[in-house]
Amino acid sequence: MEKKRPEIVENVSALGIGKAIYAAPDGNKETARLLIAADGFHFKPTDFDDLILPSLSFESAKGTKYDLSFDDDGALLINGVKYTAPTNQGQTKLSGGLQLLSPNGTVFNVVVDDDGKLTTEKEVSNA
Repeated sequence: MEKKRPEIVENVSALGIGKAIYAAPDGNKETARLLIAADGFHFKPTDFDDLILPSLSFESAKGTKYDLSFDDDGALLINGVKYTAPTNQGQTKLSGGLQLLSPNGTVFNVVVDDDGKLTTEKEVSNA
């Protein structure tokens, strides 16, 4: 199996159209590669080894358009907005506790005891 797309050779490479479309990067019609024929496309994975897509666009059944892309950290974006996976809050179990930020940014640890009593403790920095 080819690992790399063949190089195009200037003044030698050929593209042929007859009963099908074929390409001969080395100019040899005997070993030309079939690209498109009556039965469809005949591409190889190496034909796409340098393909870069900044985004993909989809349309819903009602005609709403959605663009999918990624930010520089690899996070999925839908219409430019970072996707956050939905959670089922009724089944979320937080082992070890929960931290909440107050409006001014103070960190509070929320703790539950074995009787279900909730308390908060202001986090103390050891810096």
